[in-house]
Amino acid sequence: MALIEQRTKKNMQALGTYKPEFDMTISIYCSLIEQYQSLEANFKKNEFNVEEKTGANGLKRSPIIGTLETLRKDILSYSNALGLTPSGLKKLNDEMNKNKKEVSKLEMALNTFGT
Repeated sequence: MALIEQRTKKNMQALGTYKPEFDMTISIYCSLIEQYQSLEANFKKNEFNVEEKTGANGLKRSPIIGTLETLRKDILSYSNALGLTPSGLKKLNDEMNKNKKEVSKLEMALNTFGT
């Protein structure tokens, strides 16, 4: 298991949000981070060149810029879904609390007889 994936699972466990059912999503999230880190290293290696020359002596935005922006957005979306941002964690906690509170009348009645 990759280091990023281990750290992600460890962070989610510490937050109380990890479930094995999330492993596929975690794997995709980690893959996005690895891609981002690789492209970012390439971008630094090219001295943060944001423009490329075109054939007609013009300039265009380097494709790596768009790819990095897209990866940032995707990483943020997955981070939120996994509860790894403050807003994502709040949303997950709210959903978990809502599910705990939704007890049917039948369950309440059975719980009363059980005690």
